[in-house]
Amino acid sequence: MPNYKEKIAEFENNFSTVIDKSVRDLSMAFDNLYLDKNAKEIPPTIKLAEALLSGEHNISTKMQIHYDIANAYHDLRMIEGVYSERYLEKELYHLRCALDMYETNYYDADSDSAEVKVAQYIAMRSYTNLGNAYRALGRHIVAIDCFQDALLISNDFAMASLNLSFLLFRCAPLQIKRYEQSYYHHACYYYYKQTERCKINLEDQDYLEGLKSNISLFDSAYVENYLNKPLELPLFEVDNQDEADYRNYLLLFRLFLDPCLEILSDHCFAVDSINLPFEAPYSDREKEFIGLFNQIKQEYNWARLLWYKTSTEEANEHYSDRELDLVDTGDSSDHSLRESMLRTAFKAAYSLFDRIGFFINQYFEVGLTDTKVSFKNIWKEQLIDGNGQVYFTIPKPIMNTHSDNPLVKAMYWLQKDFYERKEINVTTPHAERIFQMRNDIEHNCLRTGTQSHNTSFTKYTTEGKIENNTFRLLKLARELIIYLCLAVNFDREKDKRASMEE
Repeated sequence: MPNYKEKIAEFENNFSTVIDKSVRDLSMAFDNLYLDKNAKEIPPTIKLAEALLSGEHNISTKMQIHYDIANAYHDLRMIEGVYSERYLEKELYHLRCALDMYETNYYDADSDSAEVKVAQYIAMRSYTNLGNAYRALGRHIVAIDCFQDALLISNDFAMASLNLSFLLFRCAPLQIKRYEQSYYHHACYYYYKQTERCKINLEDQDYLEGLKSNISLFDSAYVENYLNKPLELPLFEVDNQDEADYRNYLLLFRLFLDPCLEILSDHCFAVDSINLPFEAPYSDREKEFIGLFNQIKQEYNWARLLWYKTSTEEANEHYSDRELDLVDTGDSSDHSLRESMLRTAFKAAYSLFDRIGFFINQYFEVGLTDTKVSFKNIWKEQLIDGNGQVYFTIPKPIMNTHSDNPLVKAMYWLQKDFYERKEINVTTPHAERIFQMRNDIEHNCLRTGTQSHNTSFTKYTTEGKIENNTFRLLKLARELIIYLCLAVNFDREKDKRASMEE
């Protein structure tokens, strides 16, 4: 397998043959605008790049366009020196568009073609940039995934391992349990050593000096006796093969509620260990929140189990499907129990977010009432109707009252993965499609099959699309549940520190 330097050489050799000249010229224009600190000309150049997306280009070329647009919004933030949500939203969105193309077409590609190699190099850079953006926004779970995906493309890409080590160092203190913090430290040190081995690949050696200053804060005995040694993880045994298959499968996709699963894909973390950081004896209020959190975990467990069963079990006829007198309309629609389970998994996963929104509203005392509570509404300052009129002002907007809580910030940015209306930016190309699927399943007529005649209200999709969107919702729900616990813990620790200072 070629090393990082060889990959750069391959990329430079292949870039001019794979990427369309108009796009290569535009990439150079973006670079020059940043070097000249010419913020004024960047937006019109972005417009030119967006126009190229509709052209007949190969996938690698379109990936490069999205990559350039994302970098342009990043450059605008750097030049103007301001915190701009709009620029950040656009940066995230276009990086994710580039990576969606890569994951759909090249993620498991074995080809040695020039186009695949160029796509891999763009993806490696995009994963790293996306990880850095998420790290800045507090979404450390998905940031870790991004850096690790970059390292899967090239294990000696030192910028990815360096940024991952930085991230693990900074989010270790946010973990609730002491052993979790220790495991994060161990992973941090592992990626630091990996960066040291590949430091020749760093674009700026000063980055490594910054990481070394962090590592130097570890006690030398802690480094020698723990960080520098292999981990000794506890054994985890199951009672039967069915459970083993279940846990092994979900472990591949990191769907268990254990915060260490980001860094250690071991069987001992194939458990749902995360819980609210309350200590017995519980107050009546704490008991209510524990009960609500138990409900959230069980509903997540149910949606996950349904997704697992429909993803792994063959579509055999169930006895409940027999003697179900259905009329054949020629569209090959699937009305089986398995297909119904898949729809239920999707709906159960989607409904989790409003349940968590209710928890946030109650715990952080946001002040939304009755039917106004939703996962999207809890992040607003005012609720606006279809005519643009304010019909409710939120008493305690959470981003004002808890702006110092990094996990609240992480949850705020996670909600931008959900579509609401066209005037509001989203940070993923899947957001509107998932929103529309949910609306069609709940309120319209959506069938899995093939359209065989003219329809006035029926829409069609595939089981594969429902399954993939359910998986995306489960990943987001897992991330959100962990952030919720960490946000509560941060809030409680802040109150303890304030009491001690007093």
